Amino acid sequence: MQKLIRISRGIPEGEVLNKWLYSRMIQRNQNALIAVTGGTGSGKSYGCHRIAELWYRFQFNKPYPVERNTCFSIDTLMMRLVDKDPDTKLRKGELLIFEEAGANFGSLDFQTQISKMFGYVLQSFRSMNIGILFNLPLLTMMNKSARMLLHAQFITAGIDYQKNVCRFKPFFRQVNQQTGKVYEKYLRTRVGKGTKAVKRMAYSLPSQEILDDYEARKLNFVSELNSGFVITLQKRYNENLIKDQRKSLTAVQTEVYEMLLKGYNMSEIARITHKNPTTIRGYVQWIKKKGYSTEKPRNYLEKEQNRAHKPIPPPISHNSSITT
Repeated sequence: MQKLIRISRGIPEGEVLNKWLYSRMIQRNQNALIAVTGGTGSGKSYGCHRIAELWYRFQFNKPYPVERNTCFSIDTLMMRLVDKDPDTKLRKGELLIFEEAGANFGSLDFQTQISKMFGYVLQSFRSMNIGILFNLPLLTMMNKSARMLLHAQFITAGIDYQKNVCRFKPFFRQVNQQTGKVYEKYLRTRVGKGTKAVKRMAYSLPSQEILDDYEARKLNFVSELNSGFVITLQKRYNENLIKDQRKSLTAVQTEVYEMLLKGYNMSEIARITHKNPTTIRGYVQWIKKKGYSTEKPRNYLEKEQNRAHKPIPPPISHNSSITT
């Protein structure tokens, strides 16, 4: 088990946030929504996983389940929220990490059915008494209605590369129910005989097991994202290519040309169209004279797929700096 680092005045790593989470989710039967924001490489992802690791150690005395509770898309997050399996359903006090939340919120823009459904879930899952850590570059990537539901925002405030420690500015939010104005405050914690406002929280790297599980899931997510992009790009490329080439072909030549692109040879085309092979050969020669390729346009796809599946370096070890 990793040794806990200490923040100012001897407060152990994670103690302040763990007490706040316990107060909300366990004692007061509420949920906890926290946005973790910062630039690329500022430690957001590793910080989220370290927060979850310390909370699960504090509340459940068990490791954080990365495979189940780290979600890379809205649909997987929602599937986790509605899971009714007795062995895997969410318990009171569990934490979910919504990775790449900026990309999900930005692309959906809260206009599609799934984003509207997600907004509904955010407003209605209070009775579940669970928490969600949203990892995103900018808070404005979330819709205003979702931002108003947040209970805290942690902003990355630098990395100590010698100690492998990431620091956050922890702002806890209070909303005026009449005006909708948001007030950001620091938590106060007891230190000795007095109290102190906690203006920074420091977290070290997660355990190696959690790092390995996270990097494996992230690799799978990126690979699927690249594959989907390549397939979509190839489809558009082929559609535009065929559309441009059809412009100066007759209806019969277009029919023959489409069969050639599907891989039929001239004898097969003659048999399908009930035409003389010599006639089909004449069509093909005429198509080639106009400068059109009669081969299936697959080289482009193969090139992009190879590029999308380049080997990716192994997971970062504990001796590496925080770069997520």
